[in-house]
Amino acid sequence: MIHLIDSDLTIDHLDDIQAASSLLDALAGDGIAISIITYMEVLEGRLRATDPVVAHAKFDAFLENVPIVPFSLDAARRCALIREDLRRRSRRVRPRALDLITAAIALEHDLTLVTRNSADYDDIPGLKLYAW
Repeated sequence: MIHLIDSDLTIDHLDDIQAASSLLDALAGDGIAISIITYMEVLEGRLRATDPVVAHAKFDAFLENVPIVPFSLDAARRCALIREDLRRRSRRVRPRALDLITAAIALEHDLTLVTRNSADYDDIPGLKLYAW
């Protein structure tokens, strides 16, 4: 697995946005996964869907081929280091807490984070980004 897919792309794919689905199809050959944070954020949105049962079933079908990367102790340590580094550089930390966990997971597993919101991640040293 090479790519960690962020919540924005996952949501767009599940909402049948063709550009998102095409990108996922293109990246799937190299391996894709989502973080446990993306799982939580997407699931929350599925619960608010017009038809939560159908939305949840579609998410479950997506997860049949896409592994979920957990938030491990090593990733938690890495996230703490990232947060402290950002604070020292007077960067935003608290409002993007979940993004920083996702970044730490990507770094810990040497994955490229695929996101539309690259501005939320571009100040994290060493993080490989695929901005679409």
